[in-house]
Amino acid sequence: MLTSPVQCLALAAGLLLATCAVSAAPAPVALAKTKVVVCLGDSITDGQTYSLMVAQALRAAKKPVPLFIPAGLGGDTAGGMLARLDRDVLPFHPDLVILNCGINDSERVKTTDFAANVDAIAARLAKEHVRLLLLTLTRIRGWQYREANTGCLTEPMLALDAANIILRRTAVKYDLPLAEVYKAMETAPAGVDLWAPDGCHLNFAGYQLMSRAILDALGCPDAAPPKSEADYHLTPMPGIVRAWRVHPVEAKDGAMDEKRAAALTLDATWKAYALPETTPGTLGWWENQERRRGFAMQLHDLVGPAGQYWSYAEVRRRRAGQMYVNTGGDLGQIYVNGVRVFNNEYTTGWHAGGHRIPVTLHRGVNRLLLVSGGRFFCSLTETPLWW
Repeated sequence: MLTSPVQCLALAAGLLLATCAVSAAPAPVALAKTKVVVCLGDSITDGQTYSLMVAQALRAAKKPVPLFIPAGLGGDTAGGMLARLDRDVLPFHPDLVILNCGINDSERVKTTDFAANVDAIAARLAKEHVRLLLLTLTRIRGWQYREANTGCLTEPMLALDAANIILRRTAVKYDLPLAEVYKAMETAPAGVDLWAPDGCHLNFAGYQLMSRAILDALGCPDAAPPKSEADYHLTPMPGIVRAWRVHPVEAKDGAMDEKRAAALTLDATWKAYALPETTPGTLGWWENQERRRGFAMQLHDLVGPAGQYWSYAEVRRRRAGQMYVNTGGDLGQIYVNGVRVFNNEYTTGWHAGGHRIPVTLHRGVNRLLLVSGGRFFCSLTETPLWW
């Protein structure tokens, strides 16, 4: 009788995947014909770092640089990503989807369910004639060799090794390119720290290795990720609204609504706030990445501690017309000229452009009011795809 976690893992992997035969390496991604890439994943994708590094590497190597659209959502599983295809992926008509999943599945999903969900994603994208690039898992410090639960022989909870087996066999089954992120981290030089303090998310060095594996899978071994943080080129994103007045909200302030937004007047409690923020303060490297790209990251320190913030800006237009308000971070509500145009009823992730809301601005001054937590992103662009 099988009783050990390792035996349980082997049985599950064998039963699920024995029918998948080894085949020749898949055809490489045709980068010259790849115009739009959607990055589907969890929080490791949501931060956008690997797509930023890959784009910089391709640009420096004078290779075609596709449009990378983020579709990461912190805490998401393969099943959640499958459910989000029609909402967060397919509307962008991608040529390629990069899939990064498995870490969150290992906490709550059975091996058989993970295999079925990854297969369903691959099958759906194949049906839509969208190329898929699979990533093996990132490693977790102190948890790299997590094994299947004991006492669950027929449907063990997902283990990291089993997830990688499933991803590799899915790549063979559907003739898909595969980026060996796990192996890249496993073979990193001894003593190199690859993780953020939580031991799960990646630091700069971890994302370098992840980006290297993706570039290799894209057939670009001569394109190199940034060598250091100083070599990591970041600029404010197009259309960020730069001049704000921000009010830290207290309980006595009550809630914002359309009537209040339309009649709003500012007083001395509304502090001037400029984006991009000019200094990193005590931000970590990843938070500093987002600061440099135009996120408001330090409202708590620069405006004052509060559970919520109201941020006001005036946008001048030479002519009336439609634009898009792009959200990110902890942005909860948006009012344009007193009318609520956005209420964050479901999250699409931290990344810039999680929601893209069409609005009509009139000629002259338009009043923009945000309700957010301590960090937000807001830009106004003429198209919904603006990188």
